[in-house]
Amino acid sequence: MNLRLLSRAGVKVRPVLQLAQLPTAHADVDWVDDGLYGNVFRLAAVLSGIASIGWILCAMSRDPAIQTAITLLTYIVIIFVLVVPRRILCYTVRRQFLGLLARIVKPSMTDPVCLADVMMADILTSCARMFADLFLIGCQFGKFIWPKRFGADLSASQGGLSALVQFVRDRHGQDACTSSGMTGMLLVCAPYGFRLRQCINEYLKAAPGSSDARRHMANAIKYASSFPVIALSATQRQVTVDGIMETKYSDWALHAAFGLWVAAVGFNSLYSFYWDVAFDWNLGHSSSGWKLSDLIAPVDDKPPVEMSDTFVESPADAVQDDTLSKSTLPSTQRDFPWMLRPCLRFALHKLYYIAMALDFLLRVAWTMKLSSYIQIDTMTYGAFWLNALEIYRRWQWTFLRIEKETAL
Repeated sequence: MNLRLLSRAGVKVRPVLQLAQLPTAHADVDWVDDGLYGNVFRLAAVLSGIASIGWILCAMSRDPAIQTAITLLTYIVIIFVLVVPRRILCYTVRRQFLGLLARIVKPSMTDPVCLADVMMADILTSCARMFADLFLIGCQFGKFIWPKRFGADLSASQGGLSALVQFVRDRHGQDACTSSGMTGMLLVCAPYGFRLRQCINEYLKAAPGSSDARRHMANAIKYASSFPVIALSATQRQVTVDGIMETKYSDWALHAAFGLWVAAVGFNSLYSFYWDVAFDWNLGHSSSGWKLSDLIAPVDDKPPVEMSDTFVESPADAVQDDTLSKSTLPSTQRDFPWMLRPCLRFALHKLYYIAMALDFLLRVAWTMKLSSYIQIDTMTYGAFWLNALEIYRRWQWTFLRIEKETAL
């Protein structure tokens, strides 16, 4: 849908995403913007059809073992469709997609980072929980095939420490595939680690002390702030389970972890929202020339006249220079809606305000999926609707992210 709407608005998506600069791009492929939408749409339709069939079959079955097998088989079919090497079913789009994934995972600090790499890695952060869920699905499937490896098949000892050990073994055997544990936490952290690596890569290539260097370092801090949120969420779940053994200490640890989690979530959500508006969408401009992004990375390549407007000792000279600079700008760049920017691709300004409001609300709502106090998965279709809202938020973010590149 993004490609279709942007194409109708006259935006050439392929040059913006720098797809032609990727190593997987060759001259023998038909990378035409008009065909890009059609190829992506066909591939998305096929994958969505496979996922829908799997969901319907799972809904029709009441056996947990069959549901697990259907879910795992659905994932396998989707992966097979993506990696099949034959020149069928949007081969060019699939090759570009797999090439982007390979570039994101590759631990390189020298490769150039294209906008397509950045956007794909950002999209993966919205799918981070999916990797842990896939691990749980595989674990549950293995539990049905090899039940002895997931249960406590040792004979119970009579009393004492052996009985306590047996109780812990039985408990962990029952919960072996209900919590992904350390492995799941690392899988959730992986997409944020990929994006963090990209930010550090760009920081190392920027001029020391420049505005670009400060921006890339601040962006790296944003992704690094996700790790405490994920770790504290996992800690709360672990303490909740272990609270059966030592109530006194586990309750204290749970309250402490929750307090730290709230602080980490607040910082990460607000900082990420600020970054979306100020940098990713380049909104938040004022008529005086100041913008939200100046709080972290003010532009340092201004001409001497503009620099003197900022650091002047004579207010009269500053007013005069500012008046002259504004008089040379077109009226469309002097007068623009509050907290937006001089150049907007779309005339309906309410869309930008609605997008900013929804981005804030949906970023806060997404944190509920990580909380151990709010069991979204136990609510009726709770996880489904929360994931649907995150898909919309990411769709909206992608749309305005590309719009910002074309409006500069």
